Amino acid sequence: MTGGSSAAQGSKPRRAITVVVVDDEPLIRGALAKALLDAGLELVGEAAEGHAAIEIVLRVRPDVVLMDLRLPDIPGVEAIECLARLAPASRVLVLTRSEQNRVIEAIVAGASGYILKSATPEAIAEAVQATAAGEAVLSSRVAGKLLERIRERESLVPAGCRHDASTIRAALTARELEIFQCLASGHRDQEIAAELSLSTSTVSNHIASILTKLDLHNRTEAAVQAVRSGIS
Repeated sequence: MTGGSSAAQGSKPRRAITVVVVDDEPLIRGALAKALLDAGLELVGEAAEGHAAIEIVLRVRPDVVLMDLRLPDIPGVEAIECLARLAPASRVLVLTRSEQNRVIEAIVAGASGYILKSATPEAIAEAVQATAAGEAVLSSRVAGKLLERIRERESLVPAGCRHDASTIRAALTARELEIFQCLASGHRDQEIAAELSLSTSTVSNHIASILTKLDLHNRTEAAVQAVRSGIS
């Protein structure tokens, strides 16, 4: 009994994922708060406007910002761009009523993905957990539209982060190149792991290595780089 008690005391409890909810409708904020708390997530802030959301995020530095795109003071996309610049470690998950063009704009601005407001509380909580784990929460439809947008536009990756195919192939291992190609298709960590017969933790480690080697900030930039280099 003593040994078991010591082991329990020696183990560190897992830190709860912290979340800030941004929506101008109090009833929706309340429902989201309940869904998050029921899933064991920690609500560390709420905001009804974009400017207030930015202030709260900069103060509490949450793991995830669950944000509606329709805000009364500033466009949600503008708020996302600001957070991507000032608080890049806080991942933004867009809350929306439909898969519309603004979702693409939000992802281009720096959001990690989106979840429909009509989703079940369990699905919303799972999307928040996936976002905190570094996954891109996107449907195949939105991922396809995002890649179309990337191909149509000039590079969205900062000039200092651009690499041609030969530079990328020299920098990455063979396994990292496989994962790099999967990122361009919008695959989530679990999908990449299943396709390549790897564990999700191994995939996450490879993605972190890819971002570091290519001086990229997130998976969206990696997808952009893969498409423009012709490696995707």
